[in-house]
Formats: sequence, structure tokens, C-alpha cells
Amino acid sequence: MSLACRTFVPVTLTLIAALPAGAQELSALEEVTVTAQRRDENLQKSPVSIIAVDAEAAERRQIFDAKQIIFNVPNLTGNSNPGQSAGTTFFIRGVGVTDNLATTDPAVGLYVDDVYFSGKGVNNFSLADIERIEVLRGPQGALYGRNTNGGAIKIVTRKPGADPELSLRVSAGNEGRRELKASGNLPLSDVLFLRATALLQEGDGLSYNETLGKDVNDLDYRGARIALRYAPGESFVADFAYDYGKDETNGTYGSDIAGVLRPSRGDYFRTISNVDASNLGRTQGGNLTLSWSLANDRTLSSITGFRSTLQDLNIDLSDQNPSRYQLLQRQDNDQISEELQLAGALSDSLRFVSGLYYFKEDTDVAVTDRIAPNFFSKTFTVDSTSEAAFGQLEYSIGPFTLIGGLRYTRDEKELRVSQTGNQAGLFVYDTATLIARGAAGQNISPDRRFSQLTPKAGLNWEVNDDLFAYLSYTSGYRSGGWTGRATRADQYVNFNPEEVESYEIGAKATLLDGRLRWNNTLFRMDYTNLFNTLNIAGVFTVQTADATIQGLESEFTLRATSWLDVFINLGLLDSKYTGARPANLAPDLQRAPELQGKAGFSIQYPLAAGTLLVNGDVYHTKEYAVTPANLAFTAPLLPRSVTPSGAYSLVNASVGYRWAEGRLEVGLSCTNCLDETFFEAANYIGSYAAVYPGAPRLYRADFSYKLFGNAN
Repeated sequence: MSLACRTFVPVTLTLIAALPAGAQELSALEEVTVTAQRRDENLQKSPVSIIAVDAEAAERRQIFDAKQIIFNVPNLTGNSNPGQSAGTTFFIRGVGVTDNLATTDPAVGLYVDDVYFSGKGVNNFSLADIERIEVLRGPQGALYGRNTNGGAIKIVTRKPGADPELSLRVSAGNEGRRELKASGNLPLSDVLFLRATALLQEGDGLSYNETLGKDVNDLDYRGARIALRYAPGESFVADFAYDYGKDETNGTYGSDIAGVLRPSRGDYFRTISNVDASNLGRTQGGNLTLSWSLANDRTLSSITGFRSTLQDLNIDLSDQNPSRYQLLQRQDNDQISEELQLAGALSDSLRFVSGLYYFKEDTDVAVTDRIAPNFFSKTFTVDSTSEAAFGQLEYSIGPFTLIGGLRYTRDEKELRVSQTGNQAGLFVYDTATLIARGAAGQNISPDRRFSQLTPKAGLNWEVNDDLFAYLSYTSGYRSGGWTGRATRADQYVNFNPEEVESYEIGAKATLLDGRLRWNNTLFRMDYTNLFNTLNIAGVFTVQTADATIQGLESEFTLRATSWLDVFINLGLLDSKYTGARPANLAPDLQRAPELQGKAGFSIQYPLAAGTLLVNGDVYHTKEYAVTPANLAFTAPLLPRSVTPSGAYSLVNASVGYRWAEGRLEVGLSCTNCLDETFFEAANYIGSYAAVYPGAPRLYRADFSYKLFGNAN
């Protein structure tokens, strides 16, 4: 940590010292509005470790889907779930879940327009028409509740408005990549407005399968969104949105690089699997938000959400010919939610947020594990209900504000399961079998109930208009579940809820007449029953252990000239298990790199007839474990050289030109411009290691046309 800090601070001071003469006359950075505390507030006055990226910055940094957020937020890691192009797993501060079955809940909450989205198998949302992205780090137990132990990712979409708009973008690049995006806004009357977006993406395979003789790991996405806003006056607004997305590819293949069962190809992008894989992810749903402005600066809101997802997989997790581990999985999920929220002021010095929350989801799953020479076919349903009441008070005394919050959550879960296979005994079981084993003393119950209080306390200090500091204590909770992938009745067991206590101290500075923002957070999190899914020789199990995670997050943004902005983001982690640790659990937490960082610049240089646009950035991460398993214990045949992710750096760049009053724009861009080879996930099962490569160098050309109703 100390070395990184000694590097970071001098670089920052050098940038400040390099400011040109007359810099004090430059315009300030644009104010960033966030909703971390369930109301609009200035980023620089929000007592949360949060990073916000607006639509323009997201485009500059080439954040086109939810997965790309990972490379832009300190202490956020993740990947596509192995073999699954539509499902992304998120880890914040080393906390997350890799398994996407309904028997486990996520540890990082994903929200679209304040509606919680539970599906982990189909969550790589397109960011085709967003207003901003907010990433809240650390548990958000009071205002966001269950399943936000690591933090929350909020996607805020653009709302319909009164100005007509039509925009079209076409893109083409290497590896057969092509894209068409259209969006528009149309006022239907003085009080009713419509917004719509459609997106098509296609691309050839990035890997080559030697056995099948074809390219694999392709791209095929179709999506659309429609939104309506009804605003008859200042006191009431109704927003309705519906979206649809379909991701259908030939699966995502990993490459076995261990060289134990057969010679390694030595190339992450060459596979020999004999399985003609397929991967379908489909999502449809939306929300209805009603908001009433009441007297005394109070607001009453109703947020209703609904969503249906389908995941259908046929993938090989071994990269062998013939396959040693083929997974077929179909998962149908339906969820509904309702939140009633009342917020506002009780007096000049006392503000409040309060609410009631209801969530229900039903999931039907069919899984077949073909682990040569055996197979196991399992069907199960999981019905979950969550209810909560929450509130938060903020009391101001001069420059200080005291914060107190509390949430009560009650969860109910029901499991119904049946498995058959080509082995008898413990490999054939159903719900009645599990109930009988529970009665005989095994740690298993198909019907589970949980309840939890998660408090929050904090102190804010507005030192002056340019400096804001805060202290906070927050607790978090994630409901328990079952070892859903277990293939034997005696391995199908309960795991208990995960709990965390988090302590933060933060400072947010706005300097140089608003041209410099520098936000820093120090934190410590103490976990009880930190959850891990392990795959040991083809057998899935769950291990929990206590852990402590501490670190630093720092975001620095500077307007160096009237046409140049620069930024540096840094994340540091020190994580370790505490107390007793199971022997098959590695000493290091997964996806918890000691250092992550990103630095870049953005140029908007005015020319006589338009604007030159140049952007560049570099992302770096130290190596980290991509599995929680102690591989020396669970997979001793694997060479140690194939197990860590390895440190890597990714360079991205773009250049463009905008003219005709902003209506026309052309651009060239690349991601991973230096073609760094790295892998983002892996299956380590016994004697093989199927690793899943990150995207190679991809470049594209874009042409955009925008039509605005008020243009000349």
C-alpha cells in the first residue's frame, strides 16, 4: 500500500504544478448529481464511497455494457460467469459470488432505475441509453437492504423529455464486429413524452475450436427499450419503462492451459472441446415509478418492478475431447418488487427517508452435469420472498450532520428438488430425502426463514464549501441458501447468512475554483460467514469463513485546460481470512487484488468548424485469485504457473471529430489497444484448468447522426 501511495501522491502534485498560467479563469468541472441516499444530491456532499460516470464519460471510456463498468471503478472486479456470455459476476472490495444458481443470492446489488435485479445469469445489461452509472462501495444495509454486502451498482436510464430528438450510430470493426443503435425522444402532448432505443450487435468468434473447425465465442445481441413519462404538473410525475434483450451465442469456451491431460496449446484463444456449445440469455421487464411532491419539501414515491429472465446453456467446462465436464442448464426466473418511499424534511435541521419494501421471485431450474463417465440430472424450484421496513434520519448542527438509519429485513425461501443419474444411493434424491436427512441430523432444511436488523450511524462535517468529510458505520446482510450444485444428498446442505460490519472515513475536496475533485475513502470491513463456492474434482461445495478487508479508494479529476481533463483512480486492498479456515479454502480471498488503478485524459479541442475529440486511458491490476479453492489441496496436479490471474494492463484510446453543431460525429477507437493477453475466469477441476480469456484488441469506426428539434 505504502509504495502505491508514494507513487500516487507525487504524480498528483506534479499534475497540479503543471497547470498553465491563467488557469484560475477556466470553467469548473460539471457538478455530478447522485442518488446514493435515495435523493438527488451533489457527489461532493454524499457520505458514501461512490463513483459516478455520466453518459458522455461512459462513451469516452467505451463503457457499452454492464461488464465494462468493472474496468473503470477502483476495487471493483468481475467477469463473465465461466461459459456464459450474458451473465456477469461482480466483486466489490473482494466480496461477490461466482455461482449464478437461484440457491445463492448475489453479494453486490444491481439496480436499474432503483429496481433491484436478482438474476445473475442474464445481467450484462446494454448501456445504450443511460443518464449515468453509480457504483456504491461497501455494504448499503439501511437504504438498499439485502444482498448489498459488497455494494450496489445503479444504472440510471435517460427519461423522456419535451424536446424532439433522433440519433443513429453505426459501427464496424475487426473480428466482424458491427453495431447499429437508434434512439429518439418524442413529445406526444404537453404532458406525455415518449423515448425509445434499439440496439443490434453482431461479431465473429474470438477463439478457434480445432475439433469443430470453426471460430467460437461470437457476439449476437438484440435489445430495445421504450419509456413513457406523464407529467401533468409540478406535483406529480409517472415514469414507465419496458426493455427487452436477447443474447444468443455459440457459448463461451475456455482453454485448458494446464498441459496435464494433453499438451497445452499455449494459447488462450484455441480450444479442442468436442461440444458444440450454445448460450441463450433473454431478459424482459421494466418498472413503473410514481412520484408525488408534497408540502414541506416532502416526496412520496412508489417504485414497482417486474422482470422475467431465461438462461439456457450447453457448455463444456473442461476443454477436452471428449468432454470431461459438460454442463446443461436452463433457468427461468420471474421477479416482482414494490417499494413505497416517503422522504423530505421534518424541520430546517432534520431530514428523513423511510420506506416499505416487498420482493418476490420464483425460479425453475434444470441442470445436467455430465462428469465423465457419470451424469446427474437435477430439477429444482426456489421461491423467495423478502419484506423490509427502513428509515434514516439526518440531523444538522451547524457544519455537522448526524446520521442514523435502520432496516429490518425478513426473508423466506422454499426449495423443491429432484435428482436422477446413472449412479444409485446418495446420487438419487428428492425433497423428501433431504427432509429425512435433516431430521436425522444433517444440516439441511428445504424451508428457511431469516430476519435481520442492519443499522447505520454516521457523522458528516462540511468543513467549508470546498471540503466535506464523513465517518460512518454500516452493517450488511445477505440471506443464506443451499449448496445447489451438489450432486450427492449428503453434500446438499444449508449455509448461513453472511453478515458484515463496515467502518469508513472519507474526505471529498473541490479545489482550484472547482477544477479539481479529489475524493478519498479509508475503510475496514469485518465479515462473518463470508460465502465461497468451491469446485473440488467436479464436486461443488460451499465454504464459509470470517474475514477482514481494509483498504483505500481515491478518485482524482482535474480540468487542466479549457480543453483537457485528466483523471486518476486508485484502489488498494488488504484482505485476509481470520480465525479457523477450512483446509480446502485458499489463504487469499478471490478477486481481491492488492492494487487496481486507472488513469486517463479527455480532450475536446475546438476547431474552426467543429471539435476534435481525443481520449486515452490505461487500466492496471495486480494479480489476484480467480477461485477461492486451495488448489494445492484440491487440485495438486495443476502447475502453479496457471493458477493466478497475473497482473495486466489494458490501454484504450479513441479519436473523433464532431461538427454541424454537434449533429455529426465520426470516430476511431480501440480497446485493449496493445493486445494484452489475460484471462478473467477459470475452472480448476482436478487435472485441467480451463481459463476464459479477456477480449483481445478490438477496434472500430463509428458514425453518429443526431437530429434535435431546436437545431437550425
